Amino acid sequence: MISFEDLITRFQNASESLERAYGELQDRVQSLTVELEREREERIRLERFAAMGEMAMELAHEIRNPLGSIELYASMLEGEYAEQIVRSVRLLNHSVTNVLHFGKPIVPKPARMALDRLLEGIRAFLQPIAQQKRIRIEMECKPDCVAVADYELLHRMLLNLVLNAMRELPAEGTVTLKGEPIEEGVLIEVEDTGPGIREDRIAQIFDPMFSTSREGSGLGLSIVKRIVESHRGTISVITDGGTRFSISIPHNTEVVREPLTCCR
Repeated sequence: MISFEDLITRFQNASESLERAYGELQDRVQSLTVELEREREERIRLERFAAMGEMAMELAHEIRNPLGSIELYASMLEGEYAEQIVRSVRLLNHSVTNVLHFGKPIVPKPARMALDRLLEGIRAFLQPIAQQKRIRIEMECKPDCVAVADYELLHRMLLNLVLNAMRELPAEGTVTLKGEPIEEGVLIEVEDTGPGIREDRIAQIFDPMFSTSREGSGLGLSIVKRIVESHRGTISVITDGGTRFSISIPHNTEVVREPLTCCR
C-alpha cells in the first residue's frame, strides 16, 4: 500500500517534471518567435530588393535614351573635351547596360572575329583613363588568333574585368590583356599587379551585389560569369601577388539560353 509520503513525493516529482517541460516549451516558443520574426524581416528585405530591382530596370531604360543623344551630339564636336564627354557617356552607358543585363537573359550571337582587335579596342578605349591614374594597359595577342563569339558581349565582359582591376590598382600598376588560341577555342586572360583578392572572398566575387570596392556596384563580375557561361565557356581566378582571370571560349556557335535572374 502506497503511503501518504510516497504520494506527496510522486506529486512533487510530477510537478517538477511539468515545470521543466513548461520551461522548455516556453524557451522553444520564444526561439520559434525570434526565428519567425527573422524570416519575416528577411522576406520584407527581399521584397524591397525586388522592388528596387524593378525601379533600377525602369531607371536604366529611361537613362539610356538621353545618354544616346548626349553621345551623338558630343561626337559631332571636336577637341579633347568632346572626346572626354563621349568616353564618359560610354562608360556610364556601360554601367546602365550592366543593370539591364543583370535582369535579362543573355543570348549571344556568335561570329568569327579577330581577338587582337577586341583586346586593342579595350586598351585604346581605357588608355586615357589609365593615364590619369598612372596605370599601364598592355596587350599580348597574335593577329591570327580568332574567336567564335559575340563581339559586343566579350567587349562588355573585358570592360568589366579591366575596370574592376583599375579600381584596385595603385599608381604605376599594370593590367595585361592576353589572348591565345587553344585546341578547343581561345584563352583570354586579364592579369593585374594589384594587391590581389583575399582568399576568403574568392568564392563570393561572382555573386550578384558582392563587391570589395566602394566604387563597385557588385554587378560587373556576376555579368562576366554569365557572359562566359552563355558562350559555354569557363572562367577561373588566381590571386597571388596580383590577380589573373582566365577565360576559355570554345569554338561553338551553339548558345545557352539562360533563365531570368531577376523578378522582372
